[in-house]
Amino acid sequence: MTFDQFFEFVRSNECFELHDVSIIDEDGNQHYVDQTEYYSYLANISLIIAGKKDTIKIEQMETHWNWDDRTIHVFYNPKDGPTFDIHTDPVDVIIECKDGIKYMEVDGKEIRLFPGDKLSIPANTPHRALNYEQALMASHGISDTETLNSIR
Repeated sequence: MTFDQFFEFVRSNECFELHDVSIIDEDGNQHYVDQTEYYSYLANISLIIAGKKDTIKIEQMETHWNWDDRTIHVFYNPKDGPTFDIHTDPVDVIIECKDGIKYMEVDGKEIRLFPGDKLSIPANTPHRALNYEQALMASHGISDTETLNSIR
């Protein structure tokens, strides 16, 4: 998925009907976009994209990409866009850079990812995104060892 494909998808009826969409504000708080009426949703998403200041998160992407062994969230961040604070996840996470350059801080170390690069973060490891550059990433939540081993 490229930036252009992401922007097309987030404006699509499929995204509106089947996925939860939220933004992350400058304080690192997540706010769900109202998805009760398509044309209002489309107007709101278009304003968010044009504003170039909020990070956009789309949930349930595992259904779009036909995966049944994980959860997948896609994050688009503008340059210097907001992010969640350092946190841990109760499951293993694989970060996949889709477009742009993604920087991550994992257990105190800074890591740079280019399109196609993947980063494995073990469960309960402190991490956060660093949004130095515009980037698009997929976050795969893996809750079982068999799936994780097959990906590796």
